[in-house]
Amino acid sequence: MQSFGRIPVNTSRVVLGVSPLALGLGFYSVAIPVFLPLGGMSVTNLGAILTTAGLTTVLLSIPFAILSDRYGRKLLMVLGSILSVVVLIVPGFTSEFLPLELSAIVGGVGEAMYMSTWNAYLADTTTGEARAAAFSLSFVTFTLASGVGSFLPAIFPLLPLRLLDAHRLFFVLLAILALATAVSVLRLARDVPPKTSRKGILPHKSLGIIAKFSTANMMIGLGAGLIIPLIPTWFYLRFNATDVFSGPLIAVSNIAMGLAAVVSPIIARRIGLVKGIVATQIFSTIFLFAMPFTSAALIAGPIYVVRAMLMNMSSPLSDTFLMNMIAEDERATASSFNVVIWRLPNSASTVIGGSLLNSGDLSLPFYLCTVLYVASITLFYALFRNAEKKSAA
Repeated sequence: MQSFGRIPVNTSRVVLGVSPLALGLGFYSVAIPVFLPLGGMSVTNLGAILTTAGLTTVLLSIPFAILSDRYGRKLLMVLGSILSVVVLIVPGFTSEFLPLELSAIVGGVGEAMYMSTWNAYLADTTTGEARAAAFSLSFVTFTLASGVGSFLPAIFPLLPLRLLDAHRLFFVLLAILALATAVSVLRLARDVPPKTSRKGILPHKSLGIIAKFSTANMMIGLGAGLIIPLIPTWFYLRFNATDVFSGPLIAVSNIAMGLAAVVSPIIARRIGLVKGIVATQIFSTIFLFAMPFTSAALIAGPIYVVRAMLMNMSSPLSDTFLMNMIAEDERATASSFNVVIWRLPNSASTVIGGSLLNSGDLSLPFYLCTVLYVASITLFYALFRNAEKKSAA
């Protein structure tokens, strides 16, 4: 907690202001994979909706990041947080494929605006040890708020509503609440002007670092897409456990991830960013591989929580490492190149994972994911084991 005290006050407030949107997106992530199949949609169409959002984000992240590097961060963050609300409110009124597909496109635009700018904003407004703490606080805030949102389906049996109606009501309420994030960014975020007028599309100064980092990260994205977005669906198909079970499970995992990320700055100081990333990802992969061998939801659930906690402990470490290595006037573009290279295979593989689950093959996505994770971790360490000492302050 002492590390968080080094973060500039305004930056901390902007980070905390993301909580309402994260709350809604946490609910969405566990509710949609069960809500839509319960409403009669095929798992293949569900995978297509999730893929559409990801591909839209991929296609637009780089153009928005270039605008961010040239003209500033704040406006894109405000617009992105507003558009992201659309993906929450539409399921409150319909479970038809076409409107949900269109909402996924709008939500993808919002995510492209917000997320392509977010890491660069945090890096711009912090220096030194405060930067690692800021990325850690960002991760803690988002995961804890997402965890609360993920837990909400657990209370649905207590409500005098049908399960589908309870979902619809909460989609609308959380969409309205999520608008508070846009208000927070508008009021609190500093409009940091770019210090240089960079030309062109490619981040030339940082292209080598981005290429190496993103190549390793791409395999993580490809593997994760096969099963991680579909974990609630897997619990439903494997153990007949709806989001009344998987919602609280995801909530517990998010809370555990958030609490674990508090120690990320400590890991960075004691063993370094590279070794910290590698260690947490290796142990996470072991637990991932164990999941398809479980015989009950109550066994698989805790294993998933530990897996998620370990894998996502590396997230603020990775963000800090990349931003430290990148030239200041290329941060948003570099971050977006990394997002694109991660999200494109991640989104595509979700369709493959959905098709495998739909065909009744409930184990193969885990095995393929494990192979890709191991390949990524090995490549990352080979590329960057000596690079950290050269990173920028």
